[in-house]
Amino acid sequence: MEFNQLLMKRRSCRAFESAPVAEEQIEAILQAGCWAPSPLNLQPWEFIVITDSDIKKRVKEAGEKAKNEVIAAGGPGWVKKYSADFVQDAPLLIAVVFDPGKGGLGTFFGQSYGALQATSACVQNMMLKASELGLESLWFTFFRPDELAPVFNIPEKFEIAGVIALGKPAEEIKAPPRRTPVFYRERYGVLKE
Repeated sequence: MEFNQLLMKRRSCRAFESAPVAEEQIEAILQAGCWAPSPLNLQPWEFIVITDSDIKKRVKEAGEKAKNEVIAAGGPGWVKKYSADFVQDAPLLIAVVFDPGKGGLGTFFGQSYGALQATSACVQNMMLKASELGLESLWFTFFRPDELAPVFNIPEKFEIAGVIALGKPAEEIKAPPRRTPVFYRERYGVLKE
């Protein structure tokens, strides 16, 4: 598959078939993540592969709790319709954690986000690989990380970048509209002449 086709094929999926993800597919997805760029090649990411239904249920419950907090705080109206059921229904979850101390030289200048940026690239690689394999995914971040850290037994030095729900899509997913790139020349606000 051509790279541009893959970019345009990938979708965020909220309805999965129940068929398990093959072990060789899981390994290929994890390998793809490890080829992401990172500051000083520190590769700050680690993965927790989850198929246990009780753990998936706890991830879903963390999402529902976050939803209720947002509603109580007067958040956007669409949140009321949001369901995290897909997290529990997905045959596979991969929690992606990272060590914020592996952010590269930017940490000397107070830039603490290098490790998260690298891990975000890692997650995109994983989602693209899943799509290439005929699977789809969703990068789930609608939870309080401190609620899930004990569920996954994550050491204190790590942070959660998100949980990727993966599986065969249960239905065709239509592409949402994409905006035209907004860019400037040389300085912000300077349009192409």
